[in-house]
Amino acid sequence: MPSDAEVQQLLDTVNRVLAEPLTRADVMGSYAGLRPLALPQTAGTGPDGATADLSRKHLLRWDGPVLTVVGGKLTTYRAMAEEAVDAVVARLGLAGPRSCTARLPLVGAAPRVALDRVEAPARLVARYGTEAPAVAVLGSEPVVEGRPETVGELRFAVRAEGARTVVDLLDRRVRTGLVPADRERAVPVAEQVLAAEL
Repeated sequence: MPSDAEVQQLLDTVNRVLAEPLTRADVMGSYAGLRPLALPQTAGTGPDGATADLSRKHLLRWDGPVLTVVGGKLTTYRAMAEEAVDAVVARLGLAGPRSCTARLPLVGAAPRVALDRVEAPARLVARYGTEAPAVAVLGSEPVVEGRPETVGELRFAVRAEGARTVVDLLDRRVRTGLVPADRERAVPVAEQVLAAEL
């Protein structure tokens, strides 16, 4: 979660352009995380110093037998993984085709015409694709009354996605935890699901 100072900085920044300033009472939810940025060898040589050269791109670097992957973005995780696998295969001197990651669909992915035939609620199909029926049969009761996330989604997250904690369920899977009031009401449900599933 962002610190109080970070929340205040964001409010101060956005309030510079708003006619009616926002207050902490307007903040419904928040999240924060760290993303390590790679510092290229050219850092510090430009007019703005090292921080201006921080790269949003990922970097692969061998240190003896260890391959380190740093930087990058969540949206490029598959490209990062593909490059890492190709680098290891090349280092081992193995022959064969390059990684096929770019051609492999994610679990649940399908063409629109196939997704239109999936028998499950449209919201689940949009989120889980062809896996939506498996999610739907695990329970349709809401995690929090008035929100669309279901207990079936929590169960699916534990059974099929490796979720093992309340934080993982509520913040990373169904995202209910990003709104503090909803989190408070969802925690007991998430705890019950974890107790039953693990």
